[in-house]
Amino acid sequence: MIDRTKAPVSNGKINFQTPEVKVLTSNSNISIYFVKKENLPIVYTTVICEAGSKKDPVAKNGLASLTSLLIDEGAGEFDALQLSDEFEKLGSIFASSVNHDYNNFTLLSLKDNFESSFYLLSKILTAPHFKQNDFDREKKKLLDRIIQLQDEPSYIASSVFDKIILKNTFYELPEIGLISTINNINLDDVVKFYNDYIFNNSIKLFIVGNINEHHLIEIVNQNLSNIESAHSSNDNFEKPKIKEKTFYLVDKKGSAQSELRIGHIAKTRNSEDYYPTKIMNTILGGQFSSRINLNLREKKGYTYGANSSFGYFKHTGIFEISTAVNIDNTSDSIKEIFFEIEEIQKNINQEEIDFAKSYLIKQFPSKFETYSQVAKNIESIVTHNLSFDEFNTYQSNIKNVETNEVLKAARENILNEYLTIVIVGDKQKVIPQIEKEFNITPTELDKEGNEI
Repeated sequence: MIDRTKAPVSNGKINFQTPEVKVLTSNSNISIYFVKKENLPIVYTTVICEAGSKKDPVAKNGLASLTSLLIDEGAGEFDALQLSDEFEKLGSIFASSVNHDYNNFTLLSLKDNFESSFYLLSKILTAPHFKQNDFDREKKKLLDRIIQLQDEPSYIASSVFDKIILKNTFYELPEIGLISTINNINLDDVVKFYNDYIFNNSIKLFIVGNINEHHLIEIVNQNLSNIESAHSSNDNFEKPKIKEKTFYLVDKKGSAQSELRIGHIAKTRNSEDYYPTKIMNTILGGQFSSRINLNLREKKGYTYGANSSFGYFKHTGIFEISTAVNIDNTSDSIKEIFFEIEEIQKNINQEEIDFAKSYLIKQFPSKFETYSQVAKNIESIVTHNLSFDEFNTYQSNIKNVETNEVLKAARENILNEYLTIVIVGDKQKVIPQIEKEFNITPTELDKEGNEI
């Protein structure tokens, strides 16, 4: 009988091998990042191109997203329904998505059906129909989705936060677009965007699965020979200046909670202190037992959960603390977050650092469990211009971080006096709290982040 009062004894270290990445090149100069995995009869493919929302004209924000939605609505010899049926008959799954930097196309297929599935993918990439009736339908669906999101406090808080701290850059507006800008887009805009940034731009393939690399190159050459991937996009990015500490409020009448976003611009992913910063953030708000979550959730009971993170675009990074709290505890929650930031810059004990290191190291293998996770990790290495050796050195890089480096990261990467605080909640309840606690009246914004 198992004695459940005692923790199970470890059987030793897990024998985890990081994936071996082979960099292949097609006849048309497409870079293919390939990992062979034979434990399942499947192949996972990701295609990326620098056709994210950063390429949207400001007055037509959301163009990249609308193009992504429309691109598989018929291609080559197939109309929209036929294309969907073909994928279904092959047991394959196609999806497209957009972030600020990239347009992403993914394909999951059985090994035996990969060639036929990749043919369908190639038609989507090289011969989309872009018909007016499909455009009208997808545009309406996108507008409806934006209307829905504008009623979600979490989305409002995140999009407004991004707009403030990324102001005057191509990252400030939401990938999905705004109602006013989507209404400016016509079918000719979509066709031009596709020609400029997808068909005639640099694409990269990330392929993980049970396939011979020579056969893989043959399939790519056969299907994507008409895409010349000889250049990549050049972006002029000027990092926005960090503003002094400022409170902003978006009124959400009758809300029982306040959505909070607190943070500022941060360094890029390839900064020298990435690993000390990762350990520091794990302690601050990067795991369930972090300081912020233990304070706001366990000690105070203000929230179901709170976290902090360092997120990375191609050209910049963001430090962000995110939570939703009982509206009556809005100012107290912000005060406690400020307290935890100040405390982590004063003292971090060795026990916390050792626990964070253990958590990050033991968690690392789980990031390579699925084929899509492997592809996503390789994609991150490539898009941030890192070495594939990062996989092999990750654990030692974490282990070798010194205590003073973690403390230094807290002091240099969280700038107390330059925090942006965004609150989405009922202003009748929130403003008196902020004025009393911080002796300041928040700047009121609308749902799109414009000052009222």
